[in-house]
Amino acid sequence: MGANSTGVLAGAQHVTIIGHNSQIVPTVSFFVGGSFTVRVYTSNPDLESDLAPYPGVQVTVVPAGYETRPEDLPPPPYVVAVENKDIAKHIRAWLPPTVAVFRSGSEQRRRASLPGFLSLMPSTTTARNALMRRLQILNRVDQLQDLARNAKRPLILMYSNPDPDAIGAAFGLATIWKAAGRTTTIRYTGEVQRYQNRLLLSYLKQPIERLKEDELAEADLIAVVDAQPGFWREDQPKFDVVIDHHPRRDDTDAVYVDLREDYGSTSTILTEYLTEANIPISKALATALLYGLTTDTDDLNRNAGAADIRAFDELHHRADQHFLTRLDKAQVPMSVLDHIAWGISHRVVVRDLILIHFGEVPTADIMVQTADQLLCTCGVNWTVCAGIKDRTLIVVFRGDGHRQDVGKRAALAFSKIGSAGGHRTMGRAEIPLPDDATELDSAEILVDNLFRRMSPKRRARFIRTLKGYLKGEGPDDHEEFELTT
Repeated sequence: MGANSTGVLAGAQHVTIIGHNSQIVPTVSFFVGGSFTVRVYTSNPDLESDLAPYPGVQVTVVPAGYETRPEDLPPPPYVVAVENKDIAKHIRAWLPPTVAVFRSGSEQRRRASLPGFLSLMPSTTTARNALMRRLQILNRVDQLQDLARNAKRPLILMYSNPDPDAIGAAFGLATIWKAAGRTTTIRYTGEVQRYQNRLLLSYLKQPIERLKEDELAEADLIAVVDAQPGFWREDQPKFDVVIDHHPRRDDTDAVYVDLREDYGSTSTILTEYLTEANIPISKALATALLYGLTTDTDDLNRNAGAADIRAFDELHHRADQHFLTRLDKAQVPMSVLDHIAWGISHRVVVRDLILIHFGEVPTADIMVQTADQLLCTCGVNWTVCAGIKDRTLIVVFRGDGHRQDVGKRAALAFSKIGSAGGHRTMGRAEIPLPDDATELDSAEILVDNLFRRMSPKRRARFIRTLKGYLKGEGPDDHEEFELTT
């Protein structure tokens, strides 16, 4: 074939190997196992008999030194299997101009790669590290399944109002325990308020409901996903299993704990478990896990790492894309839209922050949706939306991740008086209000704790503005408040 022939054979199911080193036989075996046809040019005549048992392999013995290019040289890809660098470079010089030229050698040789050659395989160190990672994950799955086998009434609990990540992770853990022969109860302690989340639960057709009386006491194995025991400030359950991607709390303790702060979602952790343990992932489960992953990482744009991308690749082709599209286009209820509109028209701007206090709200999801929307405002790097639900001041934080760590801000501002924390781009605080506290008093709690560095005079003006909004009063134009340096 001519010197300028650089086309790849149909289906890329052919490879040409040139050389004679100890990697020839294992390299041929690797390609033949993948149904490749292999052409070998070698100066070692013994390889003809060594490779005779392999189907689809043609061996041509050439003079030592590989001085000239064989006239019948096939098109790429090529694998050069010689240890001597000078001979390797000489072979590379007479190969056609193509980037599909690999070099096969010892691990040490591959570390010092030559210009013009690609590494054929990951190094033994890379493969070993990947195997060690998988063994660690399998060990975790074994621990989880051993706990389930010794239980009669396992329970998976989600904190308060479960989001898609909690739902996906809970369904994933229940699937792992089902593979161990146990049927698991999945419950949440609050209410499913957001329309998309209710739609997801309806799609899954799983008995996921609000925690019933006595169910906690009857359970002999209790797990929490996408949360930690300290999230419950009152009547904290005794958990045996904690799986979460939020920053570790000092009071987190259980028989089994897996916390991955560098992961974008808890669904990613469960996807790793399922994938590495070769536990089948149904379309419904893949859909729940993928929706949990993408909502918590904003479609891999927020807090996403290599593990989240791997999980996305595993789930995407299995998930119900039509239903996910429906979730993405789900309509906002008119009542929520009215609250969002009120909040936007009663916002307060503090440099690069937009803050809204809604007062009493029918659902905390109002703050979540508004905070997400307002983060798209030009010049705004973080948003804070507060509201009162069931005598609790709920404060939702969103940030762009560059100038603000809103999870840390939430913790610094409110952790001493409530439950607070989160990630760099997402945070939340829940502060129980005193029995005698009014809606107007909550404005003081919000401002005094969130803006401790602001001068007392400015804080007082800020509080008067919020109280005016809550009473239906206040200026039509929106004042700006500056933080002191």
